[in-house]
Amino acid sequence: MQRILRPIGGRRMVTSGVTSSPARKRGRPTAAERVERRAQILDAALGVFLENGFGNATVDQLAAASHVTKRTIYSYFTDKAGVFSEMVQSLAVTVSSSAPDDDTLETLATRIVFRLNSAELIGLHRLVIAESTRFPELARTLHQNGDARHIGRLAEHIRAEFGEAYADRAPQLFSLLLGQGHRKRLLGLLGPATPADASEHAHEALTLAGLSRPATVAGAAAPADALAHEFSHPFAHIPGD
Repeated sequence: MQRILRPIGGRRMVTSGVTSSPARKRGRPTAAERVERRAQILDAALGVFLENGFGNATVDQLAAASHVTKRTIYSYFTDKAGVFSEMVQSLAVTVSSSAPDDDTLETLATRIVFRLNSAELIGLHRLVIAESTRFPELARTLHQNGDARHIGRLAEHIRAEFGEAYADRAPQLFSLLLGQGHRKRLLGLLGPATPADASEHAHEALTLAGLSRPATVAGAAAPADALAHEFSHPFAHIPGD
């Protein structure tokens, strides 16, 4: 239906009978949206830090890469260091915390070898080494949320599978899992470990530490098979090295 308005001056104006309502203002994000946005920022952060270094990376770059505002970065993380710290924690979870219910010491050891030799975590390690003189807190963050966390998880599995008397072998086992191969990876002399490589190295390290088990039980997934399924696209977020 149309209405005819007669404003001052006598000219007629024809308007539609449908009136438009003002656009609804965007409210605060829901809890689910905040979780998603936080993950979005953390996913983009490593690429920014690897490309620019920690010292040269800016909040503007972090915001642009994650398609959010600078205000959002400050609201969620306080500052650039807060983004880095939580990013390291989220990456550590993929190594020694995100585990299936049937996780064992051997599958955990295999996952540690595989993930710590991945492009993203080798890149992070190189970044921290390069920047640690200027920003020593980066090394502390990586150690506390990386190495120390992984050693703690290894100790939990050793305790559960072999008893308390063997738990103090966790640091030695972690060193064996890194081995010479990890140093060569950092120097760019080796490529990423395959699931089969990781499984073989983990088994050798467990044997040297006196923590090996008999062959895989029939019907259970071998560590390499489990890794191949779990990380079928291990570098989805980060360009390769």
